[in-house]
Amino acid sequence: MGKLEALTKQLISIPSPYPNEMKLANFIKTFFKQKGYKVFEQKVEDNRSNIIVEKGSGKKTILLYSHLDTVGIVDGWKTNPLRPVVIGDKLFGLGSYDMKGGMAVNINTFLEHEAKNIKLRLLFCIDEENISKGGYVFANSSFMKDVDCVLSPEPAFAHGVNGIVTGRIGRAVIQVKLTYPSQHFYFYNPQNDINIVSALVIQKLKQIYKKNGDAKEFAFVRSLQSQSVGMSTPQEVFIELDTSVLPPKTNKDMLASVTQIISKITQAHNVKYEVNFKKRETPFLSGYKLSENNKYLKQLSQSIISVTGKKAVPYFRSSVADENIFGALGKTVLGIGPEGDSAHGANEWVSVSLLTRLQDIYLNFLSHL
Repeated sequence: MGKLEALTKQLISIPSPYPNEMKLANFIKTFFKQKGYKVFEQKVEDNRSNIIVEKGSGKKTILLYSHLDTVGIVDGWKTNPLRPVVIGDKLFGLGSYDMKGGMAVNINTFLEHEAKNIKLRLLFCIDEENISKGGYVFANSSFMKDVDCVLSPEPAFAHGVNGIVTGRIGRAVIQVKLTYPSQHFYFYNPQNDINIVSALVIQKLKQIYKKNGDAKEFAFVRSLQSQSVGMSTPQEVFIELDTSVLPPKTNKDMLASVTQIISKITQAHNVKYEVNFKKRETPFLSGYKLSENNKYLKQLSQSIISVTGKKAVPYFRSSVADENIFGALGKTVLGIGPEGDSAHGANEWVSVSLLTRLQDIYLNFLSHL
């Protein structure tokens, strides 16, 4: 059994479903302290902390990012999700693909690379599977200020270890409230039926949809609620929308587009409306996109060719993660992860052989900085 396989199994065997990451955080902290590295515990809230590890010095700071938390256990597992097992080249276990396999790559890369001309920083974040509390605390700290490039081994949903995520959508949840005075159902008129108005709004949302390769912009209904009492017509409809926006447009631009659609429809039906972002503890994630001429992107592309013999495939990803926080700050963020399947689902697995190849790419990249 190789080092990467053994470490990945060890990480999987320590449960860390959101919001209970502290057992794994403590393991990481002790692991590196015993090896004599600089270790920082960054408190996010009670019994929840990011872990930061550093070595080396230089003008450039490279951040190796991973998140501590996993989703919970779902039905359908054929093996014990917390007792990892290898079948062929597939290592099965909760979080193997998202993202404890990648975390093991980060740890081994950190240990094996001699940081002569750069500062190498490891970040283990909490709450990525929720609302990115850990990511925001780190981004607003002094540890983020000197970072030049972020490497993230999030799951490679496309293009395997040859794919490089160079941008992500912005994402926000928008709440809509439609109102019209309730009446006795004797006076019912479709013109003022707020359920019909809501249906018209939902139909119009399709005009927001745009797709260019892997990049997609859209708005869809997360929830819809309307209710009448007795023999009365409903007076309120509540709609919750999940939205994706392509940079350089922002979540505020999406809010404006949705509001414009609703305004035109409701005006024709004398229906009042309210449109707002859903309130939450952290901001919704903004989109970002790297320049094709980014020097770190060029070097990582060359490292992929050197290790795999195949060209790199830079691509835009229509999902969000902690990387959005760092990318929105103007930092170079490069996503390149292992191959696997069933992230967030039963029978999640990661390719053992491609974990090793991913580490070889990371080490090659760092050696050329």
